[in-house]
Amino acid sequence: MPTYRVLVRGKFDRPAGPIREKLLANAGDDDLSGLSFSETGTLTYSRHLGGFSFRVLVEVAAGSDAEQRAHDEAELLAMDLLEREGYPYRDLTASSTCLDGVKAARASR
Repeated sequence: MPTYRVLVRGKFDRPAGPIREKLLANAGDDDLSGLSFSETGTLTYSRHLGGFSFRVLVEVAAGSDAEQRAHDEAELLAMDLLEREGYPYRDLTASSTCLDGVKAARASR
C-alpha cells in the first residue's frame, strides 16, 4: 500500500470571539516542529489567522485513484480536526507526494 505525504491548505473563515483567542493562544512561534508529517496530522498557521496547513501521512490501497483517495482521506482528517476544535474554515485544497516513488528514485541513484 503506497504512503502519501499530503499537504492540505485552507483558510480560516473569520474566526471571532473565544475561537479567535483560542487560535491565537495556539499559534506557532515560527519553529520548524510544525512542519512534520505524521499519521495523526499537524496543523500549522501564523498569528495572522489567514491560511493554515495540515500535514499528514496517509496510506491507501494501490490503484489508479490512490492519490485522489489519499487527498480525500487527508481532507477528511483536516476537517475532523478543525470541526472538533470549532475552527471555521473554507477553501481546502490538497497536494501530495507518494513516498514509495521517492524511495524508488533514491535507490536508483
